[in-house]
This record gives sequence, structure tokens and C-alpha cells, in this order.
Amino acid sequence: MFRRITATFLGFALAFGPLSFAEPPPRSERAPFTLGSPGNPPAFMQTDWRPGYAIPHSWRPRYFYYETRYEVKNTPAGPIIETYADGTASWIQKRLLYLFKTDDEVCINWTWSADQLPDLKAPETTQAGDDFAIRLYVFGQLISGRSYGFNYVWSNNQAPGTVWTSPFSANRLMALQRGPNRTGKMVPESRDLIADLEAATGNRPSTVEGIAIMTDSEGSDSVAAARISDVHIGPCIFSVS
Repeated sequence: MFRRITATFLGFALAFGPLSFAEPPPRSERAPFTLGSPGNPPAFMQTDWRPGYAIPHSWRPRYFYYETRYEVKNTPAGPIIETYADGTASWIQKRLLYLFKTDDEVCINWTWSADQLPDLKAPETTQAGDDFAIRLYVFGQLISGRSYGFNYVWSNNQAPGTVWTSPFSANRLMALQRGPNRTGKMVPESRDLIADLEAATGNRPSTVEGIAIMTDSEGSDSVAAARISDVHIGPCIFSVS
């Protein structure tokens, strides 16, 4: 039997990581974004500067194609992270350890809002169209021993519940919301994490070992913006989707 190590892992304290080492180049000086081919990852995978803004405390950035901004803001409902991509793709990631046990009710809970969708020029299932206003990644191990990468996305046009494989990796994606958020209100989510991962991978998860959030718009060379709240793993907080 596994025991739960932690249930809350994403507390956005208003403290920040080290200052930047270097500013990324301005938009006018960017190298063109190019798609990859089988066995040859796109050149943007090599991008590795530090951002021109303070990273939220306990998060680490990963750069794919220039700099998406992630900024902590205080709100009456609690701290959130505001995201902004201008033809860019980078994420912030956080390590954690959650061990499933067989009698757990395990939901992943958060609120989010897609405030500006990327202006897609290709289907979201292709490399050129793989842009999202907001994603929540979950990483870990399956009981089979294989690792998994899974992300919930706010889609431009995929029907909620649609699952597909990333055009860049073996990660699986699931659309939860579709189209612009016309109300501007944060949308609550409680997802049955075991059921979603079993449906996506065909196997039960044994651990969650990290999460990441990402707003990206490099394929469409457009602007995308979103907000996302604290994230909790454990009992369901909202009505389960």
C-alpha cells in the first residue's frame, strides 16, 4: 500500500527565485521557429537562457522557444499566476511526490481562465498548431514502471474530453475547456486523476512526481494569455467532471 506524502504542492508564496542572468533577445531578433521531423527535435529545444523576470518561488523554468512570462498576483480569492506568451514557449515546473494508495479518492483541483487564445493556423494535433492559452502538466510513474506525461489543456476547438498524443512527444493531452472564456471568471476543475490517467495511458498511476504550467504560442506566432490558481491533489474540491 502506498501512503500519501503530500496533498497540497503548489502554494504560491509571494517570494521569488534568483534574478535573471540575461534578457532574451527582442522579438525582432528571434531566430525563426522551425518544426522538427522524426528523430530530429526542433531547434527551439536548445534554448537555455534565464528569464528577464523573477520566477515564482520554488518553480524552475524550462525554455523551448523564447520566454513566456509567469507572474504571481494577489487576488481576493488568493494568489494566482498570470501568464503571457507572445509567439513564445517556455514553462515553469515544480517537483513533488504523491504516492497513490488503492483506497484513495484522488482528484486534481484548480481554477483557471483562458483570457486570450492563440490565433492558430493549423490543427492543435499538429506541431504547427500545438499552442494553448493554458496547460497543466502532470508527470509521474505508472504501476507498470513506465513514466507518463499528461496535460490538461484549454483548447481552441477540441471537444471537452478529447484525448490525443502530443506531436512533439509521447505525452497525452486532454481538452477540458473549449473556446474563449467570455465571462472572464476563473473556471473550477476537479478531475479524477486515476480515471483520467488510466483512460489516457491504459495503466493505473503509482506516483505523481511533478507538475508544470505553460502558455505557448510559438507555432502560431500569436499572443496567448491566461490565469491559473493554486493546485491541490487529494479529495475533490469541486464537482467532479
